[in-house]
Amino acid sequence: MNKQILMITAAGLLAWDYQAHAAGDVRAAFGAGTYEVDTSEGKAESDLIGFDLRGSFKPTENIFLRGEYLSTSGDKIEADGEKFDIDTDIDVLRLGAGYGVNAGPVRVYGVLEYANVNVEIDGEGDDTNGWGVSAGIGDQGSGPWLWNVELSWLSLDEVDGASLDATLGYRFTPALSGLIGVQSYALEADGGDELTLSQFYLGGQFSF
Repeated sequence: MNKQILMITAAGLLAWDYQAHAAGDVRAAFGAGTYEVDTSEGKAESDLIGFDLRGSFKPTENIFLRGEYLSTSGDKIEADGEKFDIDTDIDVLRLGAGYGVNAGPVRVYGVLEYANVNVEIDGEGDDTNGWGVSAGIGDQGSGPWLWNVELSWLSLDEVDGASLDATLGYRFTPALSGLIGVQSYALEADGGDELTLSQFYLGGQFSF
């Protein structure tokens, strides 16, 4: 699955989201961070900039569907103290269904999802698919502050790993919010190669 197919799939999910007669939200954010690759041949790292697009809606009070498309890119890699002009693109697509309940002042939830990770370094790509399970805790959506913390486990073909996402935001109106956050991925292949990606992001959310 290449980048164009990932973007079309994510856009289609969001279009469906808008047409659904249920509560939901759409968010977009820009981020900056780093990634590191650790192989038997050594380590390499690079600065990245990224764009994160997410959408979700709740057909019932407890059940929700969601999708996320993350696209990051960099144009230099540093290895052994030297920098090289090498383009890197890392894209992540996640589509899932979840169940959430209110527990006291917070909302807790779990998600089962499909995941696709595509890594291209210097024009050569590696595409992997699989499943993820996520658990999170956040606000109930009624106050001025928006917050959420989520931990995921991913199993992608011959790659396993985890991701962490944390968001803090403020609702200027019931429909419009500003937010900041951090997300990270740590993946390890069966052969021992490791990839980590971390970034901070800034964006907005529209709820309906």
